[in-house]
Amino acid sequence: MKKNTLALCEAGIMIALSTILAMLKLIDMPYGGSVTFAQMLPILIYAYRHGPKYGMCAALSASLIQLLLGLENFSYLPLVTWYSVVVLALLDYVVAYSAFGIAGFLKKKFSYNNALVISAVVASAIRYVCHVISGFTAWTAFELPTGAVMLYSIGYNATYMIPETIVLVAATYYLCSAVDFSKDTPTRAKRSTADSNIALMRLLSGLAIFAAIIVDTVLVFSEIQDAETGDFILSGLKNVDWISFSVVTAVCLGAAIILRVVDKKQENK
Repeated sequence: MKKNTLALCEAGIMIALSTILAMLKLIDMPYGGSVTFAQMLPILIYAYRHGPKYGMCAALSASLIQLLLGLENFSYLPLVTWYSVVVLALLDYVVAYSAFGIAGFLKKKFSYNNALVISAVVASAIRYVCHVISGFTAWTAFELPTGAVMLYSIGYNATYMIPETIVLVAATYYLCSAVDFSKDTPTRAKRSTADSNIALMRLLSGLAIFAAIIVDTVLVFSEIQDAETGDFILSGLKNVDWISFSVVTAVCLGAAIILRVVDKKQENK
């Protein structure tokens, strides 16, 4: 009973955290969809910690909250029929977000870090497929910028799902390297040394690389989509602020390298 109560309380916290992260948008698309600050990471962690049953229930609950927050989108449907409403509700919300409960099924099949990273990739792929199908079914009668509805849906959804997946995977890998969620009580991830200074150096080094990935992802992917149509346009790469990209990358990687060098020197003492 105590374990069930703890799991339910933790579910509430993780679902609330996921909802908050969903509102922290790094990129917002013109016809729906956005790049968030790893909104489904709390659900992945919870599913891994508590297994398939609790994980799928939490993922489903998170999907229903996203559905409620996105009810306004139903008013934009070109043809409001029971079919289009059901397809939109299931594919853009319920199935798309419930997929992140998959981490509960992979817990015993892979190591801790691998299970969560693989879950992030697989669940994001499932979510992408759901959005693509929704794009050329529920939204097929919409007055899109191009007549090739399926190809448009594939490209449009890729413009935010690719960077969303990159951010999620990077956040998952970094957090798993810093915190061990496989225990009943999350603890700092095991290190080869007990020196707290060395552990801090490695933590900051990883944080520098993670920061570079987030900033560079936003700088690039915000330019390879048409601001009005949402089309995936590689020609937009010429509009990327490559100076900022280079500076951010150089500073963050430089900081990471310096921290690792200091880390090695302290470890060898």
